[in-house]
Amino acid sequence: MNFDQLKEQWNNEDADSVNIPNNIEKLKNSKHPIEKIQKNMKMELPFQIIAIILIGFFPQQLDFPASQHIIYYTSYSMLVVISCYYFFGFYKFYKQTELYTGNTQNSLWKIYHELKLNMERYQSFGFLLLPHFMITLGLVFYNSLAKKGESLGNISSHDQQVLILSVLIGTIAIVTSIVLWTQYFYGKNAKQLENILHEIDE
Repeated sequence: MNFDQLKEQWNNEDADSVNIPNNIEKLKNSKHPIEKIQKNMKMELPFQIIAIILIGFFPQQLDFPASQHIIYYTSYSMLVVISCYYFFGFYKFYKQTELYTGNTQNSLWKIYHELKLNMERYQSFGFLLLPHFMITLGLVFYNSLAKKGESLGNISSHDQQVLILSVLIGTIAIVTSIVLWTQYFYGKNAKQLENILHEIDE
């Protein structure tokens, strides 16, 4: 069979019998949740930086004595260092999403796994606020006792219960809010990417 015969046989084939997969369309659709992730990150980063800066003014806002500033700012400096490490990872992930073109399934899987990893890192960063919260709460409680002429050595059972309850409620509130915030900003988009990837696999 020569080349002309092969060409004629190819042209006579029924075009409808050729099944073109729609994977490319699904990969293109995945660009939409990634764009939403980028938009959320660009919107959230300035607010996080402003929040970290405002936390630095808590001693003045809460009227901490000057002798307690060293305690507060030691904890705050650790928070700033950890925040810088997190923001650097945040920035690296954002640059990765910018490089995604939607051409291959492997690149989409990579973005998906990086998103899940950054969601875990995001939550861990939020949980690192807890020690600083405890120190701040302890100083507030100590100063409130001092104003009443009391000290930690002779606090009443009622004040002990208030302190324990405040720590418990504050911890639960922070953990819950961080988890819900992460799911609100990034969880829905991660689920969309996961659904697209499962559809392509099927």
